[in-house]
Amino acid sequence: MFGNNNGKDAKKTDSSSRSSAPTGGGGVNTIDAKTTIEGDLKAGGDIRIDGTLVGNLNCQAKLIIGPKGRIEGDVECVNAVVEGSFKGNLLVKDMLNLRETAKVSGDIRAKKMAVMAGCEINGTCTVTGNATPSAAPSSHKSGGNPLKQKENVAVKA
Repeated sequence: MFGNNNGKDAKKTDSSSRSSAPTGGGGVNTIDAKTTIEGDLKAGGDIRIDGTLVGNLNCQAKLIIGPKGRIEGDVECVNAVVEGSFKGNLLVKDMLNLRETAKVSGDIRAKKMAVMAGCEINGTCTVTGNATPSAAPSSHKSGGNPLKQKENVAVKA
């Protein structure tokens, strides 16, 4: 009943008929608005977060955080569009687009970045212009701050 369609829908499943294929070679993944995931994820293709992810994400393609989407954790991806909330370290190997509704807290490192008026950023932003960013931003858990130059500074009153 479900397995054999006698070739009637063969054209629909042909990848050449799709107008936009995922950039990473995998499928397109969507985390629904009513879904919360706790734990680390690895996506071989594009991923859209409309719900909540509490954990780290390694995405081999494009990440989209929808307007109601939220991520708390470290993310590494090729491209990203942030419309919702992000808290953590973000490493984007190519293009990062922060939309008007984006609320980002943490360290950002990207090759290219577009920032729309109205978004909120609380943290450091490093735009490298290089094909591959040299290192991931320091983790909030360890208290690292890439702008801090000296740890022990004596202040005389």
